[in-house]
Amino acid sequence: MAAKLSTVIAAAPETDLAVVAAMAAQFESYIMRGEVYRTVAVMTASQVEERVQSSSGDILARLHKLSAQSEKLSSEQKETLAEAITRIEEVTARLPSHYQALLLREARARLNSLQWYLDDCQENRRECRVQYPFEIRNRQRIGEIGKAMDAAGAKALAPQLEGIDQRLRRLTAGGDFVWDASVAYVYPNSEYWYLYALPVGPDP
Repeated sequence: MAAKLSTVIAAAPETDLAVVAAMAAQFESYIMRGEVYRTVAVMTASQVEERVQSSSGDILARLHKLSAQSEKLSSEQKETLAEAITRIEEVTARLPSHYQALLLREARARLNSLQWYLDDCQENRRECRVQYPFEIRNRQRIGEIGKAMDAAGAKALAPQLEGIDQRLRRLTAGGDFVWDASVAYVYPNSEYWYLYALPVGPDP
């Protein structure tokens, strides 16, 4: 009997918005500091302060999701989102080289994490399958980073990304959406194929 898969529960739109707004408020210092990850304090819907690790890729992923879920936002939330996007865009336009360098560093770090995960899959396919929904978050964030990268960054990243995708395709077979089914519409199979797959078969 297959072990239960790790669960990736979709954050509520208000949580995504809170993280985006918190990061937007300090996006310039985040970029200038040059550290891929930053922990921000956000207030949950239940008015409890929660510390969340974020990054450029995390923000881009949350913005993608919020865009697809715009009908779930109130007018006030939409205004907050628009203000956060404007602030982020102003900072990235002012500091393009710093931003692009940080995007590339994060993408490479996430690709390295996927590389280690795939290496571990050769030793323990069962655990590999269990952890797949959690680990594949890196690939989705890399995808969002790629949309924001300039041509030079995309070219620099391409060989490593192609290698990872080839390994993922050899490792997996198509199936149902591996995250919370309520957000499947946010991630069409044609683009996010790796979210509609699971590891199967003999070790690669």
